[in-house]
Amino acid sequence: MRRYVLTGAPGAGKTTLADALRRRGWIVVAEAATDVIAAEQGRGVAEPWRGAGFLHAVASLQRRRREEARTRGPQIP
Repeated sequence: MRRYVLTGAPGAGKTTLADALRRRGWIVVAEAATDVIAAEQGRGVAEPWRGAGFLHAVASLQRRRREEARTRGPQIP
């Protein structure tokens, strides 16, 4: 499976592009860091990225999302 990473400044169109790819049948895996930060801040941790387990939490969630995407089927070549 080929993988691509969308990166760019805020407002550059990353989400718009990802949504367009998803509508065309591509498997799109959302990045995990934003969700880990939101969850931790919801628990009262002001700066979760400073915690010892932050990188592990992000990597684990991203890996889980990638594995779930694999079960949904192949990407369009």
